[in-house]
Amino acid sequence: MNPHQYAPSLTLRILCCAALMAALPACAGPRLEVAAAPSAPSVALADAGVRLVILPNTWRGTPTDLGKYYTPVEVRIENDRTDEIQIRFGDFLAVDEAQNQYRAVAPSEVARALFGRGRPLSAPRAAVAGRTGSRPPVQAAGGPWWPYPFWPYRPWRPLSPYYYPYFYPYYPYPYSFPYYPYGWAPASSYDLLTLGLREGRVLPGARVQGFLYLQQATQKANLLTLSWTPVTADGIPLATLSTQLRIVR
Repeated sequence: MNPHQYAPSLTLRILCCAALMAALPACAGPRLEVAAAPSAPSVALADAGVRLVILPNTWRGTPTDLGKYYTPVEVRIENDRTDEIQIRFGDFLAVDEAQNQYRAVAPSEVARALFGRGRPLSAPRAAVAGRTGSRPPVQAAGGPWWPYPFWPYRPWRPLSPYYYPYFYPYYPYPYSFPYYPYGWAPASSYDLLTLGLREGRVLPGARVQGFLYLQQATQKANLLTLSWTPVTADGIPLATLSTQLRIVR
């Protein structure tokens, strides 16, 4: 058989692959960029000994279509003060050009909204002793301090940049399942819970990092002003840190 007979087929496949790769950015949905520096992957803000780094387009976890329901923004917070500061979701706020407000949602609430009783859960990946049927939804313990007997909050993945080397008094891992330790959380909500930012205190000289899940803000808005007002351990507000993010479609 003449090998040149395969040339048209091979060329067609290459053209199809090129067209698919060109169409992927259009299918990815809206993305955020720093308004003052569109090509910059992040923006750093600092005042009163507190540093906030915003990385607007770094979500690579599950669910991959999280942007359809929430707006994930990764943040890194560094406390260079001599006293503790607090992280509270209520201190974060995003406002668009029409003055619509978007609040930060706790990781447990996001997981419950996306994978609660109203939606089917993924099949179990680990055997559960003495239990059959589908797995129950995620349950979150009260906070901010829990007597959690299994491990301190230190999620870690091999070869991954998401490593949180801090312990108490910053949040221990708050999410438990009624069948723990015989099984793990459903994979669909695991990334939401382990990669999300936690509320709690940040010690002097410490840093924390995680995803802030804002209410869906990229469908109609064109410009977001994201702000955070940190507070001390006594609840005294510090200087507000804010920046503008442009929504690109």
